Amino acid sequence: MRILVVLACLMGLFGAFPAHASGLEDVFGREVPLGQGRPAVVLYANRDTRQVLREHAMRFAYELRHENPIVVVHVDLRGIPGFFMGAASREIRKIHRDSLDKVRQLFLEQGQQPPDDLEASFYMVADSSGEPHSALGLVKGFQQVLIQAMSPSGLELARGPFPQASETIRQVLEARAR
Repeated sequence: MRILVVLACLMGLFGAFPAHASGLEDVFGREVPLGQGRPAVVLYANRDTRQVLREHAMRFAYELRHENPIVVVHVDLRGIPGFFMGAASREIRKIHRDSLDKVRQLFLEQGQQPPDDLEASFYMVADSSGEPHSALGLVKGFQQVLIQAMSPSGLELARGPFPQASETIRQVLEARAR
């Protein structure tokens, strides 16, 4: 019985830790501010899932503008040989810039001025180890983007397949903002 109580306490303690500690850097060397006062939406993707992000992520980020989350895209590079990592990181930086341009254009098409902090709200992380992906159960070569909502303190609020879980993620972030 004592062991069960200790295990239950440990499980509760582990649940209180942030999903992924800060100290993480994006492809530009900027610290990703997870758990530093703003909610976050984290997308776990790889080169096989990029089309899903192209089709859905920009619009979804725009829909979340009132919750003011940071958006982090973790790109799993586990299948990329080491000597191609530099090229992969350059490609991710290019995708980052193109994505910011598309979001700015989306705001303008809606008759709104893009937020001043847009660039400080979007991060792309090139992950050669795949540790964050593995920790969430994503095996090398996964075929489904995973989305995760995190609280301003860095605790996971919800997760699910993207874009299917978009509505749940939006509702969780909206409820948290109230």
